[in-house]
Amino acid sequence: MNPPDDMRETDRITREAANPSPERFHRGPLGRVLERYLDTHSLKARSNYSMLALEQLWAKAASHDPAIGLHLFSHFSRQDWHVLAQGCLYSATLAEAIRFWARYARLASDMDTLVLVEEGDCLGVELRIDAPSSLVRYMVEHYSVMSLSVMGVGMGAAVVPQRACFAHRRPAYYPEYHEWFGENIQFDCGYNRLYFSRTQLDMPLLTQHAGMMDVVSQELERRLAQQSQLSGWSARVAQGIRQGLITGRSLTLEAQAQDLHQSARTLRRRLEDEGTSFRVLLDRVRAELEQYLEMQGDSRAQIAAQLGYSDLAAYAHARKRWRSL
Repeated sequence: MNPPDDMRETDRITREAANPSPERFHRGPLGRVLERYLDTHSLKARSNYSMLALEQLWAKAASHDPAIGLHLFSHFSRQDWHVLAQGCLYSATLAEAIRFWARYARLASDMDTLVLVEEGDCLGVELRIDAPSSLVRYMVEHYSVMSLSVMGVGMGAAVVPQRACFAHRRPAYYPEYHEWFGENIQFDCGYNRLYFSRTQLDMPLLTQHAGMMDVVSQELERRLAQQSQLSGWSARVAQGIRQGLITGRSLTLEAQAQDLHQSARTLRRRLEDEGTSFRVLLDRVRAELEQYLEMQGDSRAQIAAQLGYSDLAAYAHARKRWRSL
């Protein structure tokens, strides 16, 4: 007796598995820009952006520039900007831009959490990164410079926080922090926060556009809703599929069952009990990732490769099925 179709489900993943262990992932252009930076130094960088891969890329980059965390955003072109950075510019005020970033940050990375902290007349933006300490420092520096740079574009002038607090120790290149964070800088704080005064928060952005903000927000709200709809075993399998697409692992029900310490038969039954199947979840995750990659400006060929298809015809046939979800 042949097993059901969804138990035999195997997609044509042409890339080798880079990191088979469950990890958190960054879905923005950060890894791509790091690779581009490293390529100028004749180093071979990796093509997946798991937490482990990012840590290795940052370490290689830091061997050329210890302050790469502060400098990497200067290597970003406007096309490299994440859709959240672009969306922030449509905000009416600096406060609205910060709240926009905080609300949708988890759509960009599984590694990051953004928390807003009210302290008197100040608003603190706390960045929490679930990663090794060596990686956290680079990410915090990069995100901080990135956010201040984007805010500067929106304001038409440099934006310097009222106070900057960092969890890491003061680095040897500490004097360079003053250019971005002013004079009120603290280290070894136990958290990473940038504080902005009420006066700064109320300042209008020159790039504000209410219509575009509505369009972008509606799409991002839809994606948040999609993320929150799945629960239980369906959510676990969907997360495993996302990781598999990024690392190039074989996408099978059997592989997911092994990762979750279940038999394939048991996992299939658990998914059926929740009203879904491996095939439905695979299509759903691919549809979500496709939309994200399209918003990032990736070509059709790049999207097909990221989703595990070796030819455009197979991808085009599959996407017709996703659009009916």
